[in-house]
Amino acid sequence: MDINNTYSLLQALEQSFPPQTLFRDTFFPNPLTFPTKTVMMDYRKGNRKLAPFVAKGGSGKNVGRTGFSTKEYEPPMMAPDRPTTNEDVESRGFGENVFSTMTPEQRAQQLRAQDMAELMDMNTRRIEWMCAQLMLFGQFEAKGYADDGETVIIDTVTYPNWTQKLTLTGSDMWTDASADMYGQMQEMSQTVSRNSGRVPDVGIGSYKTCNKILKNASILQYLLIPNAQNLSLMSIQPRIVSPGVVRIGYIQSLNLEIYAYDGIYEDDDGDIQQYIPDGYFVMGVSGRGSQLFGAVTQLEQDGVRRTYQGANVPKVWNETGKDVQKIRVASKCVPKPEFIDDWYTLKAF
Repeated sequence: MDINNTYSLLQALEQSFPPQTLFRDTFFPNPLTFPTKTVMMDYRKGNRKLAPFVAKGGSGKNVGRTGFSTKEYEPPMMAPDRPTTNEDVESRGFGENVFSTMTPEQRAQQLRAQDMAELMDMNTRRIEWMCAQLMLFGQFEAKGYADDGETVIIDTVTYPNWTQKLTLTGSDMWTDASADMYGQMQEMSQTVSRNSGRVPDVGIGSYKTCNKILKNASILQYLLIPNAQNLSLMSIQPRIVSPGVVRIGYIQSLNLEIYAYDGIYEDDDGDIQQYIPDGYFVMGVSGRGSQLFGAVTQLEQDGVRRTYQGANVPKVWNETGKDVQKIRVASKCVPKPEFIDDWYTLKAF
């Protein structure tokens, strides 16, 4: 395989495994790629109109279709790159046998595979961050720098019609053990169900937020009395389902699975952040959102510009004067909900 050819690298990327991403996989699991740099974003609200009555023998009555909003949008491009120098391939690499007979050319191929996987993971973490920000705040900022390294470019992706959010105060906050958490979850579920036409089936909070659920009086009163009615209402049995994800339990009366999510990332300042900060609880309908990927156009080593349709597009180029070869994995993605009322975000404390 030619490790410098974009088509060969695209085939290799398809065999790699992205890191686990709870928000993306749960609420935006459907990737859609476009052959153009822009994507079409359609989203809508549901309706609850009744069919009109007509008199006996009368004709039908025209009813309007539910409208939807469309945006033609060019997703922000993620483009992490990494150089490979002579020093990287001339000496023994990480995990390589001390008496290894591997050549610099073989090390370059091995580094290429590692670099592609790590750069792709960086793109995936950014997509997870976009999905989380969208569900927490209804918007996110794509902030980057121009080629001069100084000019700041900010692009804001927002859904202004999203209104299903609430900040609790006083004794309603989850820091108060007497707060009516079950009643609040009922209201959240009812709001989503009424406005979207679907029952929300997943609730996500941080470990600290979900621990408040386990200590809440309104939840414990159902769990401490072992009878058939309470067992059919909810089942709280925390267990680890994957790294960073704990299934807290299932509330049968709401058809709601609750997960504690400890996913973290390193931000642009080098600080470790949580995808879902402490105090937030998101309830939503799973499986309906999409990831929209715009096409990436790039100048190849043969001097020809080519456009590639895909979630991740690699590129390799040489800086011969510096004896450096670089690899980049570009991605142009924006998450899109199917219905703007598919989720509800609670600022619990």
